[in-house]
Amino acid sequence: MKSKSRFKPHHLHFAHGWLWGAIVVVLFLLVYQGFTGGYFHYWLGDDFKIVDAHESIQSSGEEDKLETVMRKTNIKKMVLAGIPKEVLYYNGEKGFSEYEKNNAAILEIQESNPQKFVAFCTLNLHDPSYLETAKACVASGAKGFKLYDGHTFFYDSNLPLNDPSLLPLYKYAEENKLPLIFHVNSGEYQQEFEAILAQFPKLNVACPHFCVSSKNLQRLSYLFDNYPNLYTDISFGSEQLMVEGIQRISQNPNPYQEFITKYADRFLYATDVVVTDYEGKDEQWLTSVYQLYRDLLEKEKISTDLNENLNGIAGLHLDYATLQQIYTSNWDRFMGNNQNGIINNAKAFLLQYL
Repeated sequence: MKSKSRFKPHHLHFAHGWLWGAIVVVLFLLVYQGFTGGYFHYWLGDDFKIVDAHESIQSSGEEDKLETVMRKTNIKKMVLAGIPKEVLYYNGEKGFSEYEKNNAAILEIQESNPQKFVAFCTLNLHDPSYLETAKACVASGAKGFKLYDGHTFFYDSNLPLNDPSLLPLYKYAEENKLPLIFHVNSGEYQQEFEAILAQFPKLNVACPHFCVSSKNLQRLSYLFDNYPNLYTDISFGSEQLMVEGIQRISQNPNPYQEFITKYADRFLYATDVVVTDYEGKDEQWLTSVYQLYRDLLEKEKISTDLNENLNGIAGLHLDYATLQQIYTSNWDRFMGNNQNGIINNAKAFLLQYL
C-alpha cells in the first residue's frame, strides 16, 4: 500500500506567497534606506546644486579654468573673495597690498557672469578710508566683504577686531545686509570676536575653517549656541592644512558627523585653495580638491588621487537633508534670502522622508 504524500498544493501556494512577501519587505527596506540615507537621489543621478561660499582667484585669466572645474564638480555658484598680494604670492612677508587690484578683478568676473560668481571685496582696515572703499565696492556690485584681520598673520594688537574705529564698517554691513567672511582664530581672539557678534546680531558672519576650531568643537558649539548670526565653512585653506584637517576628521569621524548634523544650519561648503596660474594648480588638481571636499561630506570612504594618505580613509557620509543645507540652503540664509532658505529646507525634508 502506497503511503500518501503529505505535500498538498496549498503548501506550494504558501511557500510562493512567503517568498513574495520577503521580496516586498526587502524592496521596502531598500526604498526606505534610499530615501532616508539620500541614496535614492544618487541612484537617479540627481545631484546637488552646490554653492562654494569661499574661494579666491588670481585674475580673470583663470576664469575659464575655474568654470570647467565647477562644471565637473557640479558647483553652480561661487564666492570670489578679494585677496592681498601677501596671500596670493605668500613668501612670509608682512603687508596688505594690491588688494584693490584683486577686488577689481573679481568684480569684473562677477559682472561678466553674475549667475556663477559672487564678489566679496576685501578691505585694509588700517586704511582710514576703508569705509569709502567698501561703499565703492558695493556700488560696483560687491555682495559682501572678506576680512583677514582675525588671521594670526595679519592680526595687529594695536587694532583689535572690536576697535571703535572699525564699528562703522560692521554697522554699515549690518544695515545693508552685506555678510562678512571674517577670518578669525577663535582660540586667540574669541573675546573680541564675540563682542562684534553680540553688538551686531543681524550681521551674518562666516568664520571659515571651522572658525579655526576643528580641534575644539566645544568652543565652536559655544559660539553657535550663543550667536545665531554665526556660520562657518568646511574648508581648511592650503593643501597641507587641508590634508591635516581631513585626516584629523577621518581618524574619529563620529563626533564630527554628530556635530555637523546638530549644527547643519551653520555650515557652508567651501574650498578656499586660491585659484592661480601656478603650474601645480591646474584643472586636474583643482577638480580633485573640490571633489575631495564633497567626498569628505558625502562618502563612507574617500577615493582620491590627490594624496595617497587620503585615499581610502573614512568620510562623514552625511544624510541628504544635512548636505542640502550645507550645499544650498544655508547660503540663501547667509545672504539674507530667508524665503529661499526655508523653501530649500522644506524640499530637503520632503525628499528625505516622503
